[in-house]
Amino acid sequence: MKMKMFSAPTLEQATALMRAEMGKDAVILSTREEDGIVEIRAAVDRSFNHRFAAPRFAEVRPVFDAARDQLSNMLRWHGAPDGFLQMVAEAGSRFGAGSEPLGALSAGLEGVLSFAPLQPHPEKSILLVGGPGSGKTTAAAKLVLQLSDADSPLEPISADFDAAGQAEKLAALMLRPSLTVALSPDALQRIIEDRDALGRRAIVDAPPFNPVDRDDMKRLNTLISRLNVEPVLVMSADGNPMEMEDNARSFAQLGVRRAILTRLDAVRRRGGVIAAISSSRLSIAQLGSASNALKGLVPASASRVAKLLLDNAPEAELLKGAA
Repeated sequence: MKMKMFSAPTLEQATALMRAEMGKDAVILSTREEDGIVEIRAAVDRSFNHRFAAPRFAEVRPVFDAARDQLSNMLRWHGAPDGFLQMVAEAGSRFGAGSEPLGALSAGLEGVLSFAPLQPHPEKSILLVGGPGSGKTTAAAKLVLQLSDADSPLEPISADFDAAGQAEKLAALMLRPSLTVALSPDALQRIIEDRDALGRRAIVDAPPFNPVDRDDMKRLNTLISRLNVEPVLVMSADGNPMEMEDNARSFAQLGVRRAILTRLDAVRRRGGVIAAISSSRLSIAQLGSASNALKGLVPASASRVAKLLLDNAPEAELLKGAA
C-alpha cells in the first residue's frame, strides 16, 4: 500500500494531482480545507508486475469482510462514533489485508488522523491550552524535561492569572523552588517578547479556559492573538465522546492545530478522544499516560495509537486469530 497527501487550491485540482501520480485505483481517505488550500490523503494498493501478480483466491473477500467487521467491533467497544469507525475499519481491512492486527489498524488510522509531534528547538514558544482538569500543568513539566537540551533549554512559565496555585504545582513537578510566573496577559506578553529577543523558547502553562463558556474562549482568542506562540491543546481522554468533539472544535476555531492527549492510562475506552481529534482536524502531537513528570509523554504515531486501541479490547484477540 502507498499513502500520500496532495494539496491544491481546489478539490478538483488536488484530485487531478492524485490521479496523475497514483492512478485511477487510488482511494481518497480524507479531505481537509484550510486557508484556501484543499488537502486530500489518498492510498493505493501496491502494484505488481503482471508476471508476479498477486493470486486471486475465492476466500479473499470473506477474509476482508471478517477483518473489517472485527476492526469495527473493536472500535465500537472503544466508544468511537460510527462514521469514524467505518472509515478506519474499511481502510484498515483493505490496505492492511494480510497484516497483523497492529499493522491493519495502523493503516486505517493513517487515513483519518495526522501526527505532528512536538520536537526540540521549536520555532515559537508553546502555549498549552485546555479546559479545567485537562492535565496541562503535568504536560508542561514533561515537555520541558523531554524537549530541552544543553544547547536549547526550554523555560517553564506559569500563566497563573487567577493565582490558583498553578505555579506552585508546576514548580513541584519539576522539583524547582520557583519558576517564572505571569500574573496577567500583559505580563505574559512582556515575558515572551523578552525571551524572543534573546532567541529563547518557553513552555507556557496557560490558565484553564472552559470551552463551553463563550467569554472564556473570547479571552483565550485575545490572548493567542497577542502572543508570538503556538497554542497546543491538552485534552484528557476521560469524557463524553460528543463533548470532547465539540470542545476540540472550539479550540481548533481559535487557531489551535495540535493536541496532546492525556490520561490515556486512566480509561479503558479510548476511541472517543481519538475520533474527536480526527473530527476537529487537529494533529496529534503527544500521547500522555502516567502522572509522573519524568515519563509518560511520547511522540504520537499511527502505530502507537493502534497499540492503545488494541490494549484491553475484547476484539483484539479475535483479530490476532484472523491475521
